[in-house]
Amino acid sequence: MASTAPKLLGTLKESGFGQSGKYAWVAAVVHNNTSYVGQTVTVNFNLLDASGAILASESQVESFSRPNEDIIVGTQVELPDSKKAARVDATLDVEAKGAFSNQPFPAMPTSVPQIREEYGQPQASFELTNPLGQAVKDPRISLLCRDAAGRINGGGVAFPELVPASGKIRVDTNLLLSGTAKGCQVYVGAPSDWDGAQSSSAETTAAAGTPEAAFRVWVEQFTAHDWVGQYKNLVTEQQALVSEASFVACRKASTTPSVAWVKAISAQDVGDTEIPGTTKSRPATRVTAELSSNGLTETVDSHWALEDGSWRWQMTAELVKSCAGK
Repeated sequence: MASTAPKLLGTLKESGFGQSGKYAWVAAVVHNNTSYVGQTVTVNFNLLDASGAILASESQVESFSRPNEDIIVGTQVELPDSKKAARVDATLDVEAKGAFSNQPFPAMPTSVPQIREEYGQPQASFELTNPLGQAVKDPRISLLCRDAAGRINGGGVAFPELVPASGKIRVDTNLLLSGTAKGCQVYVGAPSDWDGAQSSSAETTAAAGTPEAAFRVWVEQFTAHDWVGQYKNLVTEQQALVSEASFVACRKASTTPSVAWVKAISAQDVGDTEIPGTTKSRPATRVTAELSSNGLTETVDSHWALEDGSWRWQMTAELVKSCAGK
């Protein structure tokens, strides 16, 4: 059963469970709605009996490892007195900040899992390929299994110690299922200590031309009190409202805290947007980022417009009123 979710960051697409004896495996499919990674993904699972009474609750915390992608979140639950669960209710929470890396983790291909019984326990076996030229330790692997009708009926996890650079390993992991599984899908996520792979120069150049990168420069200018630099990158419609000298004087007259860039959270095309202080509109992108100041973090939105190949920022209505008197 899917629940409401924070649509900006993630969506809970599906959930289900499998039970064997007093243990159940609960699993959910969660979609990353952004082009960023590292957000903290928490799913709470309530297992209920046929009357709707909650038999057990368990939460599992994971993170998004790749942009705009589904992840599998699953965990084992012990049921009291081996009671039979009838359904699972799942609730999603996604936080922009957390302890996870904001560096994308590359897809690690797997072969189709082969399911068999091993000493009376269902087990999945598959090959895992590392496309990187560096070894990867302890990737987080989640499996979600389905019955012949396509319903989620269990799953499992695996944490292989080492996947050789540009190499393969075989992964064997136990499953917890209701009945038998027709097939299982595998999700391979970033290790908990992932610090990113080395980017190519082409990727670095592409990133420099994004509104997120422009917002980060804006933050650096803000902390350095580089008001001239900020003004030069202001949309021309607002430059027509206030001169460079007036903007610099306005900024110098106000108290501004020192802030530091933490990470970008999302960038969304918001369509034609009226430019504050004017009657004109232009296509805009809203960038949401996490900033820190005096040991505290907050989430901040900023609107950007592409003008002559460069991303330019827009003053808020409050700042226009303060600096231009409008």
